[in-house]
Amino acid sequence: MPWTKSACRLDADLMIIGQDWASEGYLRRNDGAKQRADRALTGQDAHLATNQNLKRLLASHFGLCFSQTYATNVLVFIKRGGISSNVPMKDLRACAVAYTLPQLEIVKPRMALCLGAKTFNSIRSALGLGRLGWQDACIPSAHTRMGPTEIYGLPHTGSWGTKNAGGPQAVEAIWADLARRFHMLADSAQQSFAADQS
Repeated sequence: MPWTKSACRLDADLMIIGQDWASEGYLRRNDGAKQRADRALTGQDAHLATNQNLKRLLASHFGLCFSQTYATNVLVFIKRGGISSNVPMKDLRACAVAYTLPQLEIVKPRMALCLGAKTFNSIRSALGLGRLGWQDACIPSAHTRMGPTEIYGLPHTGSWGTKNAGGPQAVEAIWADLARRFHMLADSAQQSFAADQS
C-alpha cells in the first residue's frame, strides 16, 4: 500500500486506516516527474489537505509522527473516476476481509483509527458486525475490537469530513478524546508489564 511506504512500523501501537489511496482521474492529472518520484518515495502527495491534517492531528493529540504508525487503506486498488468517486461497500468489505484484517492481525496495534464512516463500517462488516453511526464510532468505549486492538471511526481528515463532523473544533474534540483513550491503554499496558516483571 502506498501510505505504508512512509508509515510501516510493524510494532506500531497506532494504526491509521484510510478508505482508498488514489483514483484513475487524479493520477492522470497529477502525473509529473516530481509527483511520481514523491509518490514512489513516500506513497502519498504531501500537499493534499487530507495528509497535512492527518499529520497535524497525530502530532498535536497523540504525540506521534506519521512514520511512528502503521498506515494503510482498505481499498488496495486504484478506483475509477475522480478523487471523491464512490467505492461500493461490497468492494470495501471484500478488501477489508482479504487485506485489512490480516494487517491488523500482524501488527496488533493498541488502537486503529478508521478515517471516514465507510472505512469504519467496512471493517465492522468484515468482522461480522453491523453498521455503527460515526457519532457512536468515535466514542472511546471499546465498542469494536479485534484481538487486542480497539477500532474507532472518525471523520475523514479531508475538508468534507471536517464539514460533516461539524467543523474543526468538533474534529479536534474527537481526536482529543481518542488520544486520551490511547494513552490510557498505553499506561495500562506499561503497568501490566511492570507487574509481570516484579
